[in-house]
Amino acid sequence: MENLFKAVPYLGAYQPAFLVIAILSMVILVQNFLTAPLAYAKEEQVPGLPLRHDHSKLSFRAVRTYQNSAESFPAFIAATLVAIAGGASPLVINAAAAVYLVARLVFWAVYYSGVGRVAGGPRTMAFVLCLLSNIVIASAAILAMI
Repeated sequence: MENLFKAVPYLGAYQPAFLVIAILSMVILVQNFLTAPLAYAKEEQVPGLPLRHDHSKLSFRAVRTYQNSAESFPAFIAATLVAIAGGASPLVINAAAAVYLVARLVFWAVYYSGVGRVAGGPRTMAFVLCLLSNIVIASAAILAMI
């Protein structure tokens, strides 16, 4: 067997969504790795303790960005895999996954850079777009299963 997509042609239609999962996994792992030099090496943050400072500090933003990723990624994976297993439209799932990825990358870039307002600015808009994309995927999964 060369790969699962060739062995199970049905899955081939969802290959873009699987690629998004792989890319997001890699980015989250890199974020996890970056928390050490950006937050803990300068001793601005202490592992295992509540965050110190606020959004004005890169160390705070680096840890919060990783935490947000770790909190939201499981729901995205679960919804996507259930949608695929349930036979939801590949077009809908792949498009929503792509929107989620782009919005997530914008969210990370804005959060790391500290651009915009803390609430209601571009970071919030990107987060809401991620949330809406995930709702579309989960809704498609539910509709495909009923």
